[in-house]
Amino acid sequence: MSSRSHKPGLSAVMIARNAERYLSMSLRSLQRVCQEIVLVDTGSDDATIAIAEQYRCRIFHYPWGNDFSAAKNYAIEQAEYSWLLSVDADEVLYDKGSATLLASVVAEDAWPACVVWIDNLRDSGRTESHQALRLFRNDSRIRFANPVHESIGESLLKHWPDTVPPALDLRLRHYGYLAANAAGKHHRNLELMERWVAGEPDNIYARYKLGMTLAEMGESDAAYRQLRATYELFARCGDRQTYPFLKTFVGVFGRMLERRESSEEALRVRAVMARW
Repeated sequence: MSSRSHKPGLSAVMIARNAERYLSMSLRSLQRVCQEIVLVDTGSDDATIAIAEQYRCRIFHYPWGNDFSAAKNYAIEQAEYSWLLSVDADEVLYDKGSATLLASVVAEDAWPACVVWIDNLRDSGRTESHQALRLFRNDSRIRFANPVHESIGESLLKHWPDTVPPALDLRLRHYGYLAANAAGKHHRNLELMERWVAGEPDNIYARYKLGMTLAEMGESDAAYRQLRATYELFARCGDRQTYPFLKTFVGVFGRMLERRESSEEALRVRAVMARW
């Protein structure tokens, strides 16, 4: 189904389970920019459903099957509008000009998808930002892939191989990496990611996300092995510029090299990455 089959406008799509901590903040930020909010609950036993009802979300239920993409794609299938904004239940849209920017993207309909900024809050007060494909047409060719850290990147590469989605000055503040929230999330995801990498050892995104998660958990040796494998895969990849996390990877892996490798090897690898 193409975007022409949907009503003009923007649907926010979200999956949630026991997400009461930040859900009101998230939904309040979306209400002012979206024509609807589709929330798919995967088994909450806290106040998630009550909060979603308060904000007049369109609420659906989906049995959890250890696959984030399956749940998110189910949410997409319920959306009624021509463009979609994928938001996690612990993310808050906080740009004052976001309503105008989103409305212009939807009206122009010039790209299949756009990149937005995710600002990850840390306990130190530091913010670490990365880009992600979160805004896209409601088009049946665009679906999430991967059991964890779901992404539409594979769909875009398959159907729009020559298109580099533009980066918008649109920011989501992410609370999920604060220590009080991250520990359970990392352990929940680790098994899914290890299974994913075992099944798809040449998947660049899978290796990258596993390495980054291991680093977050303090498993520095295992993290380095996965990120080194990510580097080797990127080095053989002809379309690496289409990966929105490439710049973040280069920075993280470059700093890791300086701590772990000889100065000569670190300089060699950094020189290779500088050409990317």
